[in-house]
Amino acid sequence: MAKAGNEYTDDLRKLKSQLLASTLKEKRDVAAFNAVKKTKAQIDWDSRSDLMIDEDVWKHIVKRLGYDPKEVFCHPKVLIEHPATALYYRGLAGLSIKAARDYVGAIENLESGSAKARLSESKALAMARTYNTFVCSIIKNTTDWTLEDGKRMVIAMLGITFDGVMRNKVGEIAEERIRTLLVEWLESKKLIAWSTPPSMIHNKSLQKEYQLRGGVYMQFASEPDVSFLRDGELIAVVEIKGGIDPAGALERYGAALKSFEDSVKKSPKCKTFYVGGVFTEELKRRMDADRLVEKSFSVIEVLQQPAAREEFLKELFHHALRVV
Repeated sequence: MAKAGNEYTDDLRKLKSQLLASTLKEKRDVAAFNAVKKTKAQIDWDSRSDLMIDEDVWKHIVKRLGYDPKEVFCHPKVLIEHPATALYYRGLAGLSIKAARDYVGAIENLESGSAKARLSESKALAMARTYNTFVCSIIKNTTDWTLEDGKRMVIAMLGITFDGVMRNKVGEIAEERIRTLLVEWLESKKLIAWSTPPSMIHNKSLQKEYQLRGGVYMQFASEPDVSFLRDGELIAVVEIKGGIDPAGALERYGAALKSFEDSVKKSPKCKTFYVGGVFTEELKRRMDADRLVEKSFSVIEVLQQPAAREEFLKELFHHALRVV
């Protein structure tokens, strides 16, 4: 058996495998396509131009290839009857969730198959027009396009969506572990003025705010991930970016940088700490040039190496916050 890299990396890879297996097992692409075929609504295709369906593409798909038009072209009535079919049509169009959201607004709840999902006629029409525009462009510029090609595109777009979900999960894991480390260390030093019940720690369910000795408040939020205030003034922030993919290192740092800039704008003396999953040479160069990061630490080293963990805690609670 190959030697594991480290516990944190191994846990992330296991999570990715588990999520991938569960995603494939759901067969959301199959369910969405079956919902399209089961549509009972009477569909009028006479207003094809209003639905942004190219006439040449229509003739090719319906007349030459003999496909059922609703399996290729999006109609508002199909979306309204079965909102989850939005996933199928978005996939045919080759649009990521983010890209589709730019055109038609939020769609996640529709694609999830939630029984509570509702779709207005105006939004259904906007979605149909958007998806048909892209589907027609794909078919017109692809040699020998088939419905199977379209279905493979749906699966590919599911993969892109899965990748986004995985990145979010990685971020959540890193944030949770670093935050838990902070709370457990503070409790061990009796530096929390009021204590979180032990069961809360063990369940990994942390409170959003802690009052520390010396009048310091520690807060957990989405941006910044951890912030420290004294007398209402921001004195230190920690951004946690736990992704281990080197290709996304600069993107993750860029998101943290915006948070740091906002924090320093609010309080010029605010100390900034970056805790990242990977540090490429270009990232190091960028951080040195920006000079906005007070200190940077490796998520993996802080979680797994006592010396790195002690250095991180000392820099934060002794030098920056003066609570020990």
